[in-house]
Amino acid sequence: MLRCRRLMPLALPGLLLLVLAACTVAPVNETARLEQQDSLAAVQIKARLLEAPDLAGSAIDVDLAGDRAILTGFVETEEQRERAATLTREQDGVAQVDNRITVK
Repeated sequence: MLRCRRLMPLALPGLLLLVLAACTVAPVNETARLEQQDSLAAVQIKARLLEAPDLAGSAIDVDLAGDRAILTGFVETEEQRERAATLTREQDGVAQVDNRITVK
């Protein structure tokens, strides 16, 4: 009994550490997707989309696969959908835009 009491202060933090470590590990595919979203080109495209006054209120995500940009999310009009694709095509290194944006 005395031995268990000595180990208890060590066991609880160890258990907590294991639980937290398991929660922070992202699946391999998710990690790769986040890296594609956070690349410099993707961030620059997102900045252009956020700065465009005609896209205010839009929720657009940008993924990159080589020289292809994949747009997903929602806009309110078809014009906004096309505008997002146009702004994305202007990014250096983007040869193709896969526009999967949905018009609400």
